[in-house]
Amino acid sequence: MNFKVEYINKLKITITTFLIILLFLFAYFFKDVFNYFENKFIDFRSYLSTDGGLYKHKFKHADENIIILSVNDLTQYEASHSSELNLTRWPWSRVVWAKVINFLEAQKPKVLIVDLNFSNYEDLSRNYTSPDMVLADTIGYYDNIVLATALRTPFSETENVDPAKILDNFENPYNPASNTLNMYIDNKLIDKNIAYFSHTPIPNIFTNSTTMGVTNLVTSKNKETNIRYSQPVYKLIKGNKEYYIPSIALGALLKKEGIGKLAEEIPIENNILKIGKHRIRLDDNGQVLINWHAHGNAYTDIPINSILLSMVRGTNYFEYDNKKFPLNFFKDKIVIIAQTQTGIETHNTPVAKDLADAQIKATIIDNYINDSDITNHCKRPFLKHITPYKGIILTCLFCFAVIIVMLIATNIPLAFINGLLIIFIYIILSVLLFCHPKYRIIIDMALPLYWIGSVFLISFILKLHHEFKKKKKIERIFGNLVSEKVLKQLVTKPHRLNLKSKVQKVTVMSCNIYNNLQISEELPPEKYVELINNIFNTIEKIIFKYNGTINRFVGNSVLVYWGYPIHSRKDSENAIRAAIEIQQKIDEYNAGFNNINFEEYDEQNFEEKNPGKYSINVKIAINTGDALIGQIGSSSVSDFTVLGETVDVVERIEAVCSEFDKNLIVTENTLNQLDEKIPAQYIGQVRLKNSAEKVKIYELKV
Repeated sequence: MNFKVEYINKLKITITTFLIILLFLFAYFFKDVFNYFENKFIDFRSYLSTDGGLYKHKFKHADENIIILSVNDLTQYEASHSSELNLTRWPWSRVVWAKVINFLEAQKPKVLIVDLNFSNYEDLSRNYTSPDMVLADTIGYYDNIVLATALRTPFSETENVDPAKILDNFENPYNPASNTLNMYIDNKLIDKNIAYFSHTPIPNIFTNSTTMGVTNLVTSKNKETNIRYSQPVYKLIKGNKEYYIPSIALGALLKKEGIGKLAEEIPIENNILKIGKHRIRLDDNGQVLINWHAHGNAYTDIPINSILLSMVRGTNYFEYDNKKFPLNFFKDKIVIIAQTQTGIETHNTPVAKDLADAQIKATIIDNYINDSDITNHCKRPFLKHITPYKGIILTCLFCFAVIIVMLIATNIPLAFINGLLIIFIYIILSVLLFCHPKYRIIIDMALPLYWIGSVFLISFILKLHHEFKKKKKIERIFGNLVSEKVLKQLVTKPHRLNLKSKVQKVTVMSCNIYNNLQISEELPPEKYVELINNIFNTIEKIIFKYNGTINRFVGNSVLVYWGYPIHSRKDSENAIRAAIEIQQKIDEYNAGFNNINFEEYDEQNFEEKNPGKYSINVKIAINTGDALIGQIGSSSVSDFTVLGETVDVVERIEAVCSEFDKNLIVTENTLNQLDEKIPAQYIGQVRLKNSAEKVKIYELKV
């Protein structure tokens, strides 16, 4: 039997180990699937953390001071067909944009961001009136302009190239001047992972007043992933020197704070970029995770035609959305001139399927200006990933929690609910830490939930197996020892039963058929066995009626106990009531001797000829105390039984019943357990075998 149990345990360990290996292999080979679902989980949490989501009252909503002037297919078409504007087809001359910049600067905006593509050459003559020079001079005249530049070479493509030779591969002869923004980065890991970029090809564009900003949101081939969540900080290498061109959002912050000259050093320490009162958190790749504000257009988006018409008409207002706005509407605002063509300048983001690139840039600028301001009490900290090491520990803790709740669960449904509750708690924790403005922590969900769920399923299956085994063991041990009612309770709630050996307080009763030898001499063997079985059947029914447990039948006696496997404060009372009822049934049995169903006997004549000759005499002894309960026997044959002094006392006072011809004797220990007094006559004290201790005994009057 032990060999079988050991074999089953080894089999369970082998199967569990095999399943764990399969789970690891699945996680490894399908990591792309987990990455996909991880992005979906981030989408879900990002959607809940916008201006209309959870905790929306705890942080500052989209900044009303960020304005977009959009250039799209519709504005281009209307402008080219407007007799007032008299513009040629797209792209418009740079002289037009120089006039727009002058017009807007007259309204005194805080920062003007020109996010347009000027990568081609309109006029290479480089004379004073050429469109390139007109635009360059116009931009250089103002000190609040951020001009977009283009991404050329990601870090992955120049990783093994000598920094001094990177720019030599470009056809464009114009390199950034010596007054390009210089940023000092102390964190070498970030310094290594920041991508390399080239400059914009407009001559003389790098001036003491102009800040260059990289417009691109993507730094790797996986465009979908990067554009959805993060904005990088950028770096440019020229010769053997390092120059940094910020993202357009960082450029806007630098202009707003009046920072940007060569002498300024902007440190990054412990993944925190410090600019005055602003603190911007970066990850190890120099990425800033985006705090999304809205599912649609969060920032005022004005068609550029409204401004162009105001310019040519000479009005002191512009029209937008069938309303008139004074030109001083732009005063102290952050104005972004950007293209917003559908399908070209729109991107799939966590909060919207097609969000205009200008809206994305406005959101990031909002993040840099407002969410990085340490004096802003309504800011949302920049998102940060929990470290892989901490993520593994957290996942292990939740897996361990699943195992614990499975072990302590009192039944299968509760184990299932508890396991699901742990999984639900992890999901809620991940959502709340992501969305709450105080924390803003990204906890991975896809892979951790995979492991927690797998542990839940394995633990639940093992729990089912364990409970099934325990039910079968209970049925095997107590199937014939307790009533069907009690057995049903034990099988339904096996967690309440401890099958391990232990010492427990019980009430023990010994019921002995005293004159069985005399009867056996007078009756044929088969009739004697029938008589004894009939009596024991009657006794068994009464014992089961009062929730007693039959310990064993030995010859002409039966040993019964109360207090295990079901415990009640009325165990002693139930034992006494069972004993009294047994005596009553025996008396009734003796009074109506025809209860013995002997087919070949004339029962009436038999009783008349042999009055009382076969009357049954039952002696009952009851004691209460501690006893050892456990499975006693060899490896092949064993019984669940009670042992100890409490049982010895019962056997001793049972002998007293015979010596003093008493039918029902109980000890003082048992009487002390009763809530109500039962008539009992004190008999005396009996000394235990091999002990000086004496026990007081009483006779119950039935």
